[in-house]
Formats: sequence, C-alpha cells, structure tokens
Amino acid sequence: MPLASPLPQNTDVAATTIYAPAVDWAVEQGVTSGTSKTTFSPDTTCTRAQIVTFLYRAFSK
Repeated sequence: MPLASPLPQNTDVAATTIYAPAVDWAVEQGVTSGTSKTTFSPDTTCTRAQIVTFLYRAFSK
C-alpha cells in the first residue's frame, strides 16, 4: 500500500498511530469516508456490510 498524504478530516486518528497511513489511503482512494466529516471512529466495530463495501470499492478500481 503506498503512503498517502495526511488528510485533515479525521480528527480522531492521530498521525502517530500505526494505522494512520492506511486510514488516509482508504479515504483518499474512496474506499471509505469515515463516520462523519471530521471523524473516522477507529475503535468502532465494522459490520459485515461495511467490510464488503470496503472490499468492493477497493477492488473495483
């Protein structure tokens, strides 16, 4: 996965977390948009439907 530029929209994902580049990449690529305009909610459990949507969006490009 290539490194993505940090996006300021996710105020609840600190740049120092190990998964921050992955979150930025997923948002940048349109795989997800987070849970609001300013949050990603990294501690929330994903539903099966969300996971299927992420995979569909990631592999349909």
